[in-house]
Order: sequence, then C-alpha cells, then structure tokens
Amino acid sequence: MTAMTSEAPDDATLVARCLGGDAAAWADLVARHGPLAWGVIRRTGLAPDDAADVYQTTWLAAVEQLPRLREPSRFPAWIARTAHLQALRVRRSYGISRRVLSRIEPRESDGRVPEDEIAAIEDRSRVAEALDAIGDRCAALLRVLYFEHPTPAYQDISARLKMPVGSIGPTRARCLERLAKRLGLGDEVA
Repeated sequence: MTAMTSEAPDDATLVARCLGGDAAAWADLVARHGPLAWGVIRRTGLAPDDAADVYQTTWLAAVEQLPRLREPSRFPAWIARTAHLQALRVRRSYGISRRVLSRIEPRESDGRVPEDEIAAIEDRSRVAEALDAIGDRCAALLRVLYFEHPTPAYQDISARLKMPVGSIGPTRARCLERLAKRLGLGDEVA
C-alpha cells in the first residue's frame, strides 16, 4: 500500500488524473487499493489461479468503467464491489447446479456487497493509510498493540521495538492522537 503523506493526492484527485490519461495516477490507485481488491476476491473462496484472473479482470473492468464512476471519493467501495461481482461471476461458473442455487437465499446470491461491509472495508483502508502516514515507530507500535493476537507483553514489545517498557504507554497515547488527527477524529480517540 502506498504511504499517504500530506502531499499524497486523495482518491478523487487520482481518479480525475486517470481520466485525463495519467498512467502514474493509475499506478497509485492500483498500489493503494490493490490489497483491498485482492482481499475481497480471496474471501470468496476461489482457487488461487481463478483469484489471480479475477484480480486482473477487476482492474480491467475498472479501467473500462472509470468514466462512469459517480463519486470518485468512494473509489475503495467501488473497486471492492467490482472485485466482489467479478469473483461471483467466476464462482457461478464452478458448476453449481440450479437446484443448489435455488436453495440459497436471494440476499446471499444477488451479487451485492452489503453497505456495512463496504463501510468496514473503507474504514480499514482509511486506517491503514493513516497508519502509513503517522511515522514508522508509531505505526509499528500500534500494529503490535492492536493488530497482533494475543497482544504481546510490554517486555516483548520493548525488546522488539527497542523501546523502554515505561515509554510504551505514553508513546501509545501520542501515537493514537496522531492517528486520530490523521483520520480527522480530533480528540475523539484516546
């Protein structure tokens, strides 16, 4: 994922540049949201080769349909939905009989990604981009504290990150403040 810096353009800007023929902007969009598309595809349970093909097809569909994107700022949700639909298209070709399909509830087979799942995908993407922008030390500490399960003991974190045990808590608080500001949350996160 591309690190977001204060100079990094937002998705809407990148989409506009892509529509103007900027290949570098397209490369940035793919680098920024490729992991998101890949994650959506892998969750559908496709075979590895099929998943790789769907990934390519997703980006091809994105190139072709980009001019029709109504809300460029929602590119992450749009590419996630595109990936999901492309993956479902391939899953349907796996030879599932009509008898089996008729027993699947419509909401499971209609090809739509639920809005709450899209929101969660967008939130994870925003947090990942914000983590990349708050500095390596803060990002490493927050990833260890909040993304590793079980959370390592402070002694282990201290040894791994070469940080005194007594500074982990205060550093964590400062890093969460930086992350909250980057996410536009102000003082809501402590």
